[in-house]
Amino acid sequence: MKKKFKSFLKKQFRFVIINDESLEEKRIAKLSVIKFISLILFFVLSFFLFTFCVIVYSPLNQYIPGKSSDTVQNDLIKLSLKSDSLQRALYVSSIYLKNFEAIISGDSSLINFSQDTTKIFSEKELSLNTSKEDSLLRKKVEREDLGTINQNLKKERAYFLFYSPLDGMISDSFNLSNNHFGVDLVAKKGTKIKAISSGTIIVSDWNPETGYVIGIQHQNNFISFYKHCSRLLKNTGDVVELGEHIAIIGNSGELSTGPHLHLELWQNGTALNPENYISF
Repeated sequence: MKKKFKSFLKKQFRFVIINDESLEEKRIAKLSVIKFISLILFFVLSFFLFTFCVIVYSPLNQYIPGKSSDTVQNDLIKLSLKSDSLQRALYVSSIYLKNFEAIISGDSSLINFSQDTTKIFSEKELSLNTSKEDSLLRKKVEREDLGTINQNLKKERAYFLFYSPLDGMISDSFNLSNNHFGVDLVAKKGTKIKAISSGTIIVSDWNPETGYVIGIQHQNNFISFYKHCSRLLKNTGDVVELGEHIAIIGNSGELSTGPHLHLELWQNGTALNPENYISF
């Protein structure tokens, strides 16, 4: 059986092209069965290879049904990037608004922080091990940039300059771990509270927990809040100057334990320590 099959593959065939009128032989080709099959396979593979190259690498692939053009694909990629950016912006804005509402209501348990907010780490979470080369490099950089850093700090403090809202004593300091987002100042009864900087009144209201609250929007996204007042001297929308009287110290609200001022300072939705910006 195998011999017959091999002999069949080797069997020669003659292909002749004859003129129909004169019966003259124009072309003659001799091929075996195996050569004929190989020739057919070669043409079939060449056809598929050519078709594949046309579909993948030529501009004709844009006209294939179900395949979008390069322009559409690029537009989809741009829209996807923009949607991701908008989603991130909406997330940060929602946190800012929730924090703002929590600040007004005095409910510190509702305050959240985004990934950009400074975190508090315990000593176990911090790795202070440095290599010898790293230590030498740090010392060199610190010596070179010490003067520049001090000058930048002075400029920053001078630019973001705030004044004490009253003459008093700090009874409780800023402490994020205890959800105390400001400082408590004790002063004489009836002491008038002054604006720590110029700005616009954005809150002038009362709520059960923090009592009479007044808030001022300053430049560079700074916001200051004055809580537990006994009386408010300004209304929402009023423009105040540095040192202008805005309220009177009091003991209003369920969270107050005595006459004092609870002062908070925020920037971009992040609570700041007022003692780093104000000399009390």
